Order: sequence, then structure tokens, then C-alpha cells
Amino acid sequence: MIGEAIARAKAYADAGADGFFAPGLVDPGLIAKLADGISLPLNIMVMDLEANLGPLASAGVSRISFGPAPYVTVMNHLREASTKLIEAAHG
Repeated sequence: MIGEAIARAKAYADAGADGFFAPGLVDPGLIAKLADGISLPLNIMVMDLEANLGPLASAGVSRISFGPAPYVTVMNHLREASTKLIEAAHG
């Protein structure tokens, strides 16, 4: 799997890409192997807004994306707040 990702990153670099995004890759050892095996800056997606990002930086990750996590978090807070307001108005 990592070998295929490294080959793909090389093809991307050869085509002029300026980064490689590996969403869904969460294993720190595999992330480090990928980062070591490619010439492009590596972007990883993290869905936990409270995650310790230090190990990813140490593994060679250049960019961390949070995907939809901030949006989902805000929408959950809005839903909870609106539910409380509606309950307070009716109760």
C-alpha cells in the first residue's frame, strides 16, 4: 500500500504537483514511511480537533487538514444551543 502511494506521489511530482494529500491515513508508522519516501510535502487529514499534532510533525507531515471536523463541531454546538432555547421557550 505505501509503495503504491509513494509511486503515485512520484507521478504527481513528475506532473508538477506541489503536494501530496493522503486523507484517511492514520497509522503513524505508515505516515512516517510515506513522508520519508516522497519528495512532495505531505498533507494528512485529522478529524479530532483536540489531537496532539506533534507526532505528525515529527513524522514529516507538512500540512494538516481537519476536513469537515470544524464545521461538524460548530453545527453540533448550534443544534444543542437551539434545542435548549426551544425547550426553554416551551417549558
